[in-house]
Amino acid sequence: MRKTALSILALLAASPASADMVADWNELLTSVDKAASPPEYMFSTATLQSGSKTLLAIYEAANAVDRRYASYVGLPVAARGSSMDAAVATAAHDAMLFFYPGEAKTIEDAYVLALANVPAGPGRDAGIATGKAAAAAALAAGGLDPKLPQAIYKPTAIAGKWAPSSLPYDPHELQVRPWFMASASQLRIGPPPALTSATYAASVNETQARGAKDSKVRSPADTLAAKFWASYQMDPPMRQIADQPGRTTVQNARMYALIALASDDIGLMMADGKLFHAFWRPMNAIRQADSDGNDDTTIDPLWEPLLRTPGQPEYPCGHCTVASVFSTILAAEGKPPPGGLHFTTEKMPGISITVPDWPAYAKAVDQSRIDAGVHFRFTAEASDPAGQQLGRMALARLAPLK
Repeated sequence: MRKTALSILALLAASPASADMVADWNELLTSVDKAASPPEYMFSTATLQSGSKTLLAIYEAANAVDRRYASYVGLPVAARGSSMDAAVATAAHDAMLFFYPGEAKTIEDAYVLALANVPAGPGRDAGIATGKAAAAAALAAGGLDPKLPQAIYKPTAIAGKWAPSSLPYDPHELQVRPWFMASASQLRIGPPPALTSATYAASVNETQARGAKDSKVRSPADTLAAKFWASYQMDPPMRQIADQPGRTTVQNARMYALIALASDDIGLMMADGKLFHAFWRPMNAIRQADSDGNDDTTIDPLWEPLLRTPGQPEYPCGHCTVASVFSTILAAEGKPPPGGLHFTTEKMPGISITVPDWPAYAKAVDQSRIDAGVHFRFTAEASDPAGQQLGRMALARLAPLK
């Protein structure tokens, strides 16, 4: 269960200097963002890249005090003796306060409690200065580039006939500057298989059987897994890693920053790829199978997927790409904790899924999208390599210093 802001404040006040204080600040960030955000996702320039910039600020502050990795923003090394706690707390405070002024009391309380553990003196002062510089640099990075083309959506429909009219993406989403890619289209995957191909038919038939709302071949466990992986949380397994003995503050700061920055780039990949390919979802493919020219597919005008079909095109797969990116980045953190990786979801309180390692996690997510009835196997198989490549690009950008 996600911690409340009050319980996170207690953690920040409990003890000085620990590697998992980055995880504590990340949980406070999650709590503050949830409190300040509308129930449904809305693209907002006011909070654009709020999570990634806050975690980048924390990373830059920690890395300046304990320089182990490449700096993304070119922040110089902190003065000798700078307080790590003061630097991290100040970076988190300044970045969060910029994005969430309405949550100022919670943010200020956390900051006061964190600094209470740091003895007054030159080390604390230097740490605060480093944190402020890190936050300023992170806030100045990224953002929108108005010179980039907007996301263009043109519904595919016969003149005079109804077609979905809601925008799959905000027009400005493709104007966000990527963190690791040269452009939103750099890792665009190749086209889906031809509608008349055997590969296409095999995938459609699999999703039609396994992903149907009333499927006779999907097991009860697979049904639960499809619902679970649709809205799982990454905080629990990342916290498992952050809490492992021997981890340093800068290691954890880098891990959280990599995931946050890569998440932004995944969003760009999806907006670019889905709008470019504009490929139909299983709901359309199965209900209109008589129009695909493939004798090996079967129309079912009453077919329904297990889960509600998302409002964007099918190809590539967002969940699959996320899992392949995250598994690539997090596998580089070393062996998974003993007992495996534990995942939870707020949508299914009390239910958790444990997987042995990161490849197993990615495989489970891929299968869940097919069993949910919203994706095809060929899409998962095409999305995974692109996600792995983005993960490698992220690791290389914040690489260990030699």
